[in-house]
Amino acid sequence: MVKIHFLGGCREVGRNAFLIDSKKRLMLDYGMHVEDQGRPLMPKGKVDYCFMSHGHLDHLGSSAILQKHKGSVFFGTAPTIDFTDLLLRDSLKIARIEGIEAGFNQADVQKLLRTYEKVEYDDDFKLGGYNIKIYKAGHIPGAMMVEMVVDGKKILYTGDFKTNPSRLVDGAEYDGSEIDALIMENTYATREQPPREKSEKEFVKVIKETCDKGGIALLPSFAIRAPEILMILDKYKMNYPIYVDGMAKAATKISLKHPKFVKDHIALKKATDAAISLEELEDRNKALKEPGIIVTTSGAMEGGPVVHYMKHLYARKDCSLVFTGYQIPGTASRYLADTGRFIVGPIDFKVKMNIHSFSFSAHADRKELIKFIQKVRPKKCFMIHGDYSTKFATEIKGRFGIDAAAPRAGDAIDI
Repeated sequence: MVKIHFLGGCREVGRNAFLIDSKKRLMLDYGMHVEDQGRPLMPKGKVDYCFMSHGHLDHLGSSAILQKHKGSVFFGTAPTIDFTDLLLRDSLKIARIEGIEAGFNQADVQKLLRTYEKVEYDDDFKLGGYNIKIYKAGHIPGAMMVEMVVDGKKILYTGDFKTNPSRLVDGAEYDGSEIDALIMENTYATREQPPREKSEKEFVKVIKETCDKGGIALLPSFAIRAPEILMILDKYKMNYPIYVDGMAKAATKISLKHPKFVKDHIALKKATDAAISLEELEDRNKALKEPGIIVTTSGAMEGGPVVHYMKHLYARKDCSLVFTGYQIPGTASRYLADTGRFIVGPIDFKVKMNIHSFSFSAHADRKELIKFIQKVRPKKCFMIHGDYSTKFATEIKGRFGIDAAAPRAGDAIDI
């Protein structure tokens, strides 16, 4: 008997955690809520293995806590291991600044990193009664899907995935079939993304018009999204200085470090070399004195250099604030996008900048999700990592006759 325990990431975006329970117990991700640091449920009993699908906090943010309490052996690609180190160290820094308990320390992070076993795309191996196969997931460098066969049941976990390519990575690749259970993200179950080229041209137009009028285009970015944004800007030859700041610099270096996990390493290096890295307050203030483009963390606008830039730019009608992806509910960036007010800590500004939103999402949109389900034809499909999981599961069940459901956190389902 194989049982799946749904410990987080259910009917929500964030804190992903799914436990496959057989002779050996295998965890798929162990993340956190980015906006409030909410953790998944802690499983009872031993957890032998944990596979990290990719390097985002909502999938790995609580991994050091899991390793600390369960002693699990972790598996991930080389970029994911590096992103884990970067993001968990930053989480500890934020926890210290905000005076909150992280639940782990730097020694726990180092212990976690020492347990990691590196995997590659197309790896096919046996592990404690499981047959494991690793597939490319698109999304970001190093993102992977995990196929598991145990006790005669085949389970596929997509993690976050995208079948269409981006400038940074190729699309997901999966050639399996006869899936007994598909655990699939559905972040964009209700949305279809516009053609990428069209969005890029509109994005570039907004930025150029802002700079041509003497303004500054401020692009809040999640660190690991920054390389994609830099590649778009470089492709269209902006003719204005492009600055990169905050943790975006370190994340871009990680992507550059692993050339086989990016689609066009030469183009990425060219875009990175063209950007001016900002380190000191003096450099940041200098960048604010002339038209230009600033790509900076944090994407949620809860902290990082973006707060400094907003203090200087919020009242300038000649400047633009340009969002490039999903704004997580409960974050400062989402509140700003919805209301026009920037509220973080003691700061409360009515923003007079021009606000623009573009979707360069690294998640599969509605069309991609449906096409993937049609290709895989699972016997059971569990919708996770989405705000409309219940609605989408009902649609898929009625449309294709697949046993589709949107589990709740705490559910345990036999396969």
